[in-house]
Amino acid sequence: MIDACPDSAVLFFDVDGTLTSFDPDSMTDKDFSAVRPSQTVIEAFHRLHDAGHKAFICTGRPLWLIADGLRELEPAGIVAMAGATLEVEGRVVHEDCFEEDIVEELARRVVDAGIEVFFEANAATFALEPAGVERSSLIGTHVVHSAEEMRIDGRLRVGKVCLNEPGLARVANDDGFIERNFELCNTGGQNRELSPKGIDKGVGVARALEYLGRAGNARTFGFGDSGNDLGMLAAVETAVAMGNAMPEVKAIADYVTDDVARDGTVTAMRHFGLI
Repeated sequence: MIDACPDSAVLFFDVDGTLTSFDPDSMTDKDFSAVRPSQTVIEAFHRLHDAGHKAFICTGRPLWLIADGLRELEPAGIVAMAGATLEVEGRVVHEDCFEEDIVEELARRVVDAGIEVFFEANAATFALEPAGVERSSLIGTHVVHSAEEMRIDGRLRVGKVCLNEPGLARVANDDGFIERNFELCNTGGQNRELSPKGIDKGVGVARALEYLGRAGNARTFGFGDSGNDLGMLAAVETAVAMGNAMPEVKAIADYVTDDVARDGTVTAMRHFGLI
């Protein structure tokens, strides 16, 4: 842990619950594209840039959900889909996706279970719904009823799957399918995320630092609140947990700041002399 940062630093910020307010158990009619950082956070990012620091968004969101309100922060890059994607200067420089047969098998199990599950690609999010359901609980998603309907330019480009804990139990079938093929993450409440095996936000951080030509993690900071932030916080030199963070996130943090409603990211940036 470093107490101040006189030289250039690289910072990684989760979005939901860190840069913007988010209630993981209030998902009905959720419009993620409408959620934006406070003016205080926006101004702090401008000061980071002026000081020569590089700030990355490091989120579970796919690229299509990095709305204008987030891009106005002018980040140095975006680690998206919980580490599966790295975008720098508007260009995707790395993207991990599930093998198509894994997506097809999971979709088959979801259809058999008759539940709602979200399959995320960088270009779109697909709500795989039971037959007869034509509206998703999340605004902006494409309602589908099979894996074939999720193809983009003929390919399945799924990099993350979101479902609830009861739904996960129904598709797991106790046959090791989930454990063999996915990284499972608790993101709070009943919500669970499935990522490609071996991929988490820590992998995304490492790729971003490599892209910048940084050896090691000196003068790096991570800001997060949820289970999918644990990899990111382990990969940086200084881990910052939000005041509203899950207990397991606070347990590994070097510093616990204010909650998101009180602009805890800004409190921490000031604490470490970054702005």
